[in-house]
Amino acid sequence: MTTMTIAPATGGFSADDLDRFAGRADAYDDHADLTLEELNVRAGYITDLHPNLAYTQGYDAYVKSVQYEQELISGRMEVA
Repeated sequence: MTTMTIAPATGGFSADDLDRFAGRADAYDDHADLTLEELNVRAGYITDLHPNLAYTQGYDAYVKSVQYEQELISGRMEVA
């Protein structure tokens, strides 16, 4: 019988990192069904009401990246 070392399921990420990833993933999923304006409203509610700060940071970071991308595409913002 061989000896195996079992890798941790988290891959070495902290609990906060995993919560941020979960927030970003949920925002990504919501983006499939919601407009940018609706995502911003939902991000505001999540920021105000969700008990997990890291989750809200991840959700908000994804929404801000979508907003930034839209502004670049539409020409409302220039790359510095």
